[in-house]
Amino acid sequence: MILWRERIGRGLAGGVVIVLLLAATASYPVEMPAAWFLEADGCPTAVMDVRGTADRPGPLVPSEGAVLVTLCELITPLRYGPGPLPSPRPGRDRSLSTHVAEMIAILNALPARDEAEAEARAEMATEGRTPPDDLHLGEVCVDVGYGEQLSFAVRYRDRPPVLLVLDRNCGLVHSAGRTRFLRGQPVDRFLSFYRDQIARDSDAVPAPTCPGKVAVAEIDNRPDPEFPEDGMARNRGRTDRFLPSPLAVVTACRYRADGDDLRLRAHRVVRDGLEPVRALLNSAATIQSVTDDRGTTDFVNRVDCGRPRAATPVSRLDVVWAADTTGAVAETRIWRTPCQAVFTGTAAELKAEPALLDRLDSWLGR
Repeated sequence: MILWRERIGRGLAGGVVIVLLLAATASYPVEMPAAWFLEADGCPTAVMDVRGTADRPGPLVPSEGAVLVTLCELITPLRYGPGPLPSPRPGRDRSLSTHVAEMIAILNALPARDEAEAEARAEMATEGRTPPDDLHLGEVCVDVGYGEQLSFAVRYRDRPPVLLVLDRNCGLVHSAGRTRFLRGQPVDRFLSFYRDQIARDSDAVPAPTCPGKVAVAEIDNRPDPEFPEDGMARNRGRTDRFLPSPLAVVTACRYRADGDDLRLRAHRVVRDGLEPVRALLNSAATIQSVTDDRGTTDFVNRVDCGRPRAATPVSRLDVVWAADTTGAVAETRIWRTPCQAVFTGTAAELKAEPALLDRLDSWLGR
């Protein structure tokens, strides 16, 4: 079974995120790394422990002459220590050559402490909570084991690059003695621009194909089989839906049990009218919850279906392969018998809504 807390806690690079404790941080000037810790594009070559809330006036990053913004990613080493630590392997950097001015404006709009505290107090008041006298923003932080360290590097026509190191535990971004607060989801905004940049004409995106058969054991949702494929995770922001970009083509596959295998019985490739289909799949992959006045949260669309090594294994299965305009592909598995549930790379055992089942039947027959 895909555990909910494991699926919810996967970070940008797919590493499991574990909340450990609250940690207080001191406020002291942040020293940026020496030049030998930076690539030519400004991305760091070592993971840095940068903390503190010290700031000075002025824009976070110069805007004039900027030609490229890169989201740098370094895999976090397992050990800790003083100074920059070598990464066990490179991450997957993404560079934005379009929307550069807009991205610089987003970074420079990140608030300083006074503005961030005012926003936080207003949000608390809206929610009916009384803010404390001191919010300790950026000082009392969660300690989360992110699998990667993220930073932005800005390149210029006629000056050295500028590095902005993100501290997601404290909600801060540091650059050359300035510290601003991570509000407004700058990483998600970058990824949205990046998906636009790499998008292509829908007709140029090949249709995914249906495997002729699938072993029942692979759909048993035990910890050892692979989860449904999620090629969109790489460029999906934390606040984005399951399918964040417009779809180019969808392939629906229907399987029926045949001994130890599920064999393909019908399939359909669809290229037109995909925005309603995207909405159906996004809704199917969304965990819905309600929180009562005591702060207890319950999931309302979880179903008891597809348990590991179920007494009655899946015998009727529909699979939807959705390819978006970037060429990325995500898989959605829909159990039809012995029970009805949706499984994706982001969530498992979710209720299969009638609208989705009806759409599949209209494509594949009943």
